[in-house]
Amino acid sequence: MKNKTIIERLKETEIQLEKNVTESLKLTDNKTQLEFYNLWKEHDSNKNIESMFNDLKANINNYWLNDKYNNDLKKEFNMLYFEHGGLYGGAFDTFAIGFNYSSIESPIFKTMDERLNYLENISCLPGCIIPLLSDLTREIQGKENDFDDWEDLMDIYNLFETAAFIESYQTFLRAHHENIFSKLNFKKPFYLAVGEHDAGAPKLLYVIE
Repeated sequence: MKNKTIIERLKETEIQLEKNVTESLKLTDNKTQLEFYNLWKEHDSNKNIESMFNDLKANINNYWLNDKYNNDLKKEFNMLYFEHGGLYGGAFDTFAIGFNYSSIESPIFKTMDERLNYLENISCLPGCIIPLLSDLTREIQGKENDFDDWEDLMDIYNLFETAAFIESYQTFLRAHHENIFSKLNFKKPFYLAVGEHDAGAPKLLYVIE
């Protein structure tokens, strides 16, 4: 039920963000804004999810379960935080966290959250490339000032980020069903959260119960 609520809210947010962009385009007729709206509109979600899943699976084996990078393979934890670099970052870095939380309700994270204990076993290890944000990062260079104002640029960014989080949710759903987290010493409920570096609190994206 938690996961159903999460994905429904993300899809609602994406619809509203697209509406914001299209309404702005009617007023500005800005070619750069239209270029990035079309880039978002034409993205192939199935291809992106496949790419993210394969990348995540490879990085779990090559980094997370490799004692060269993980100094405590037996360390138990109950949360993974996937962090991206914002407008100029197109990949997730991953952090294992001991999350001090006992409620059955879905957690709401805080910007400075004392319940989150960042561990050293999985600390800033590669998660996966995020195709949508990677495309945005590559194409946006030098075009930031071509938008009519900063708000229009942020609407495009938020649209891309929300769509990327929807694809991340689907990636985690597949990862759960195919048990690619099974060799990690996690305990349930196992929380998967996402967020932008230095941009507020993590957002809960998926729960394995």
